[in-house]
Amino acid sequence: KHSWTYLAFLDHLLDAEVSARSARDVAMKTKLAHFPFAKTLDQFDFAFQPSVNERQIRELATLRFIAHGENVLLLGPPGVGKTHLAIALGVAAIQQAVSVYFTTMVDLLDQIHRAAREDRLDHRLATLCRPKLLILDEMGYFPLDRPTAQFLFQLVSRRYQRGSLLVTSNRHLG
Repeated sequence: KHSWTYLAFLDHLLDAEVSARSARDVAMKTKLAHFPFAKTLDQFDFAFQPSVNERQIRELATLRFIAHGENVLLLGPPGVGKTHLAIALGVAAIQQAVSVYFTTMVDLLDQIHRAAREDRLDHRLATLCRPKLLILDEMGYFPLDRPTAQFLFQLVSRRYQRGSLLVTSNRHLG
């Protein structure tokens, strides 16, 4: 139809296949990440939240912290956009072929208690150690009982230098 050479046709076909595979990979990783909603950095209004350092957030979006196995803690009062920024960084990671899992602490506590009842804590721990970026949203809203605190300690210890954590909280964690 376009009178392409065989080589040009093959090049176009391969480009289309690579693009389609990339789109499917992003869609699948986004589904597996369990984001409550999709947000990007472009959707964040930095002018509305002058307390948020845009340059620092853009630096985090380079994902060097994941490459170095570092962790990020987003602290601030309710309504400043911590969850939005966490999800946006997770979406940016997925677009760079990084595996991500998002959970709120409420959901994580439910998962831990259910896994404990079913004697599957080791399986839950292994599952949470798989993604390169684990996002824990709303840390510090609820007190942790001793077994849950021990589980979180094990999770952080096992992920050390193997995967990054991104934690949001409106509490001072000191």
